[in-house]
Amino acid sequence: MKSILPLALATACMIAPLCAGDSVADTIAPATDEHVSNQKWFGPPYIKFGRNNSSTHLPGYTVGTASYTHKFTSDFDDQSLGDVSSDIFSIWAPFLALNSEQYHLFAWINYGTNKYKVGNNTSLNMLPESTMQSIYVPVVFIHDISEKWLWGGMVMPTYSGTGSNSDNFAISGAVGVGYTYSPNLQLFGGVYYYSGFNDDLILPGAGFIWRPNDRWEVSLLPPIGGISYSINDNLLVSLYGQYESPTWHAEADDLGPDRDVSMKSLRVGLRLEYNLRQWIWAYAAGGLSMGQSLEVENSNNDTLQKSDIDASPYVQVGLNIRF
Repeated sequence: MKSILPLALATACMIAPLCAGDSVADTIAPATDEHVSNQKWFGPPYIKFGRNNSSTHLPGYTVGTASYTHKFTSDFDDQSLGDVSSDIFSIWAPFLALNSEQYHLFAWINYGTNKYKVGNNTSLNMLPESTMQSIYVPVVFIHDISEKWLWGGMVMPTYSGTGSNSDNFAISGAVGVGYTYSPNLQLFGGVYYYSGFNDDLILPGAGFIWRPNDRWEVSLLPPIGGISYSINDNLLVSLYGQYESPTWHAEADDLGPDRDVSMKSLRVGLRLEYNLRQWIWAYAAGGLSMGQSLEVENSNNDTLQKSDIDASPYVQVGLNIRF
């Protein structure tokens, strides 16, 4: 079975950052209170949930982002497999934001590329040399019931692979609920369903967002967690961790037959974000990618390769669009 638990938990908690007041979570933010009467049918929403603690120095939510990440060279545990480094590009962009008083519908498109470079004895390694691409299209519905409660659902078709093949596609869905436990604490939970890469799975998920004061935020929305501090209105610093296990379907090549490739890692790092102008923020981040491993399976879920990879440093730069 592919390791899709991190994706499952993230999806089950997806409505959390959409609705948790003035958080630094990466998604569309509620409008400020003074804009309630001017809320547009198309655009960022006003959401009642959690509004009793809307005063904050934290910046608004990210509605779009683009990033480039480089993971430096690290060795496989089996020295005959050589070493590996990677270059990752990702862009998130919204294309739908519809609102009524209590109901909201959002959709994004995420396009990403992963290019791995394997050194030494590459013929022994089944990690594809071609660029692996992925496209995610999450569509999220939210019913904003009150300051205490909301619920929502999501459906997300995905493409992940090196070519055009029906095995590259998967579908996932989730339903979840949010509860304002106190003015500074929101709790979230949900159930996630996934079908793809010869797997079908149902999993629960849970998370929270805690703001002890108007400059600090602590969040855990698996597989992402972190602590953020607003130094001033133009500078934000965050310590964060993120578990990743992307899976792609690779078509047969000189390295092996049709196969599913999963690369797992836990990224821990420090990010500094600066407001360039109005809603444009630039950021730089760096840290360590740990617990890395590669798993390759054929269409029958038989393991063709399973290898651990040493920890490696990484750097990341990007732009966020925040409102």
